[in-house]
Amino acid sequence: MLAAAGVLIYAGVVAAPAMAASYPPPGGIYAPFTDCPIKNRIMRGSPPGTATGCIASVSTSGTFTINGIPVAITHPVIVQFGVWSDLSSGNQVLQPVPVRDKNKALIAEPEVIPNGLLVLVCSSGDPAVAELCQKAVDKGQTDLSVQVKFVGPISDFGLVTFTLPIKVSLENPLLGGKCSIGSNSDPIVLHPEITSGNLAFMNDPDPVRFPSTAVLAIEDAVAQDDTFSVPVATGCGPKGVANASINSFLGLPSPSGNNHLVLNGTSSFADDFSEMDQAKNLLEAFLISVGVPPASPSGAFLE
Repeated sequence: MLAAAGVLIYAGVVAAPAMAASYPPPGGIYAPFTDCPIKNRIMRGSPPGTATGCIASVSTSGTFTINGIPVAITHPVIVQFGVWSDLSSGNQVLQPVPVRDKNKALIAEPEVIPNGLLVLVCSSGDPAVAELCQKAVDKGQTDLSVQVKFVGPISDFGLVTFTLPIKVSLENPLLGGKCSIGSNSDPIVLHPEITSGNLAFMNDPDPVRFPSTAVLAIEDAVAQDDTFSVPVATGCGPKGVANASINSFLGLPSPSGNNHLVLNGTSSFADDFSEMDQAKNLLEAFLISVGVPPASPSGAFLE
């Protein structure tokens, strides 16, 4: 269970609206798990007695630093996905299963930097961006929004680490809608690792009905990564006119060792390790937590 509990964190998904995951948002100890793909057929693949579960992690603060230049993380960030146990290699490996709507796999609120365009683009002195910068000042459009976006599946799921490919979107009306550091084809590949935290274990409130269902949380978790490199900015401004200024200011591309990620929060793992029907049991526990009678285990359980 530690393997899945240690994963999370760190750039994520805004809590899904009601019913987005084909079940009502659960309550009690299961309240964080609003968008688990628990009804996905893949989740039924765990052998008897092995773990099947849901990951939900909330980071409430942190920093994302490129070449010594930090951006504070001030809005809560949530990541959710499912895991099933794969024994094909001879060892139990918890394989991630993406959320039902892949567009919600990583949706973090933008961090707004007042006058960020003037600092990031216009302070370079590059005459190629002079007209763009003047328009920004004249229109009062000098703020810059920075938003992390998910560009590929979570992989390499380990005890307290995982791999997450992202890009950093830079949003300002004069930069256009495609300006980013990293891209879908050349992402920033994060390997966050939990370095500290406090374990909390919570059994299902009805241990007679659900003796093998529980939630394991890492509270006050700190995750860090110093290994990732950062590619160049692309698509910034008309015909990419602002790319060079952004790359010059941030020193892009920035190699591994020059960048730093810190995330603070809580990650939770809802797990069932029954001898059969682990995913079904966990879904029933979710439903009962808000007083909804579980559906018939026949086709209604499957997507």
